[in-house]
Amino acid sequence: MCGITGIFGMGDKKLIKKMTSVIAHRGPDSDGHYVDENISLGMRRLSIIDLSTGDQPIFNEKEDKLIIFNGEVYNYRELRTELKKQGCGFRTNSDTEVVLQAYEKWGNEGISRLNGMFAFAIYDKKKKELVLARDRVGIKPLYYTLADEKLIFGSEIKCILEYNGIKRKVDREALSSYLTYGTVLGDKTLFAGIKKLLPGNILIYNGTTRKTERIDQPWQIETNDYSPDFLLKILQSTVKNQMISDVPLGAFLSGGIDSSTIVGLMSKVSDKPIETFTVGFGQESDELKYAKTVSEHFGTNHHEITVSPEDIPKTIDKLVWHYDDLNWDSASLPVYMVSTLARKYVKVVLTGEGSDELFAGYERYKPFSPAFPIPNSIRWNIYEKFVTMFDDTTRKKISGFNSSYANEVLNGYRNASGASLNNVIDFEFNELLPNQLLNKADKATMAASIEGRVPFLDNDILAFAKKVPLTMKLNWLEGKYILRQSVKDLLPRITKKRMKKGFGAKPVFWLRNKNFRDIAAQYLEESLLKKDGIDYSMCKDMLENFEKPKRAYQLWALILLEMWYEKFEVE
Repeated sequence: MCGITGIFGMGDKKLIKKMTSVIAHRGPDSDGHYVDENISLGMRRLSIIDLSTGDQPIFNEKEDKLIIFNGEVYNYRELRTELKKQGCGFRTNSDTEVVLQAYEKWGNEGISRLNGMFAFAIYDKKKKELVLARDRVGIKPLYYTLADEKLIFGSEIKCILEYNGIKRKVDREALSSYLTYGTVLGDKTLFAGIKKLLPGNILIYNGTTRKTERIDQPWQIETNDYSPDFLLKILQSTVKNQMISDVPLGAFLSGGIDSSTIVGLMSKVSDKPIETFTVGFGQESDELKYAKTVSEHFGTNHHEITVSPEDIPKTIDKLVWHYDDLNWDSASLPVYMVSTLARKYVKVVLTGEGSDELFAGYERYKPFSPAFPIPNSIRWNIYEKFVTMFDDTTRKKISGFNSSYANEVLNGYRNASGASLNNVIDFEFNELLPNQLLNKADKATMAASIEGRVPFLDNDILAFAKKVPLTMKLNWLEGKYILRQSVKDLLPRITKKRMKKGFGAKPVFWLRNKNFRDIAAQYLEESLLKKDGIDYSMCKDMLENFEKPKRAYQLWALILLEMWYEKFEVE
């Protein structure tokens, strides 16, 4: 696990070191660089596997290709064995070298055979060609831009901003997406001209030709068994594979069914108690008591942290700096804080992200149940109210900008053929999961220099979930039906019956704190808002009436936005 960055079209050792150092939190253990007249590559390493020989960049045997890699590949041992049989030699025991050899031997097919989370760059010195690739779900981020006929990329946008030729202007269409969904959909970012490499895509660049293409990624299992027992079997195998580590590991535990399932399965294969971590807010609705129940059930070494309103002013500034690809999700703050707690004990945590998108776990999916015999247009209208931050009218009033970009992305799924529930799941899996939830998890864990792994997004689980009948996902009004059935003998009774929670965070509690309200008023000051084209009167009304439904979340999104403008000096 690490952070990567680079420039194609220029060799500049001083600049690449600056770009690498700005993401030192992603890899505090070591760094590495490669520079020639045509390219500058850099990486920071968080040592997880092959601690002694896994430093990067890593070269092939002929030393005409090299790789910098961020992530983990869980089937690298099997691929290594197969590559050895085909005559490949290895100088390290790392998964990074396996990725390079797989691409050299099999091309794009080699990438499609990887089971894991990753973003990497491979440079071919002979062809003078750069290949960027990202895992099929988008667990690991990768950003890029073209400036002065150079391709500049990085695990975080702040790497790219170190290049002086980047104009820091807001993308108004991306801004409309942020105000609508609290995150930027598609391949845009809030920075005009800086893009995300989409999940499952590669970008091939040699200075004269540039092409981005979707990799054909066949699913790894073929089966007609869609029973709860088979799902449990896959989950057990997946969790065991993702516990591969040469350093201490643990798990985030909210007390809900997803994280509790991960902890339960980890406990079954571990020869010592699992380290678990949770966060609360001093509220009656906290997850602490439920997490403790699960911890006691499985005998984990449990650790808790409580976030108070007084912690928010001290933390929010750091949060915005780490979330340069801005994300409104208020849970990013507690995830960051519980990550800092976990770092005192472990370097790897397993988490429960992805289950709801795969198995229809959210409450907002229920309008698509046969229990409600209503037209699909009404189902979508109800769903849209759940997932949007500001409606069209309010968004236009706030920003003074009329863009159909955000609506067009959702409408592409709304108007697609097939079952509506499948289309909703596809929208969340392709858009909200990578751009909001996985973005949140990656930035929060990496800010604390720990690696977050997501077993529910393993290739085999994805393949299984893709073919499970919808009635086994949303069974009348019970979401994640097949998952609940598969773990009915594993989890405590109270956990199996609980609704979706996670590390919930409610900005309304924070805004009741005067210090935080003062900070909010400071960033929502009239002259600042006018400079950024945001309506002051609406923000003032929101601040005065933050207790009203949804207002606190809207304010949180606007406060982060104004802090982002200031932090990154965006025009």
